[in-house]
Amino acid sequence: MLPNKDRIARSAQGRFFPVTVAETLALIRELRFASSPYRKRTDVIFQNPHTDSKLGSYIAGFYPADALVVCSFREEFTQLRARTLVRAALQSFSAIDKSTQPDWNRRQVTSFWAYVGALNRLTITKRVRTATITKYRGSAKFSHAFKPKGVRTSERVLHSIEVT
Repeated sequence: MLPNKDRIARSAQGRFFPVTVAETLALIRELRFASSPYRKRTDVIFQNPHTDSKLGSYIAGFYPADALVVCSFREEFTQLRARTLVRAALQSFSAIDKSTQPDWNRRQVTSFWAYVGALNRLTITKRVRTATITKYRGSAKFSHAFKPKGVRTSERVLHSIEVT
């Protein structure tokens, strides 16, 4: 088994993380997230989003059988509200995890993201990033052989729920 590649960021100024790493790991075990056959569990990533989406503020992201991303919240959120939103997002990701098969493809990466919009509306989306791979020719430099020529991103809303 390979070691996990957890990346834990400190919260930025004016932001906070509603759950700790230990609480997140307990939720992963409780909700029975699938993991990669090469690792013991799903990787945990805590990050500070730089911008908000048109759908609202980032809450969390999920790469099936690979990584779970928890985003920091602005201080205008209360601790209890933020914790409830993260828990609801992880429960939605758990249901998605049980119905999808992970795909380790260099050309296409599928992830699921949770946003909170106006009136405590939790929106779950499916984001697909597709890369256009260049052909490696003998006269080309090998350092460019595996770099994508272009990346296209499409995001589609799966469902939206009211969190109280």
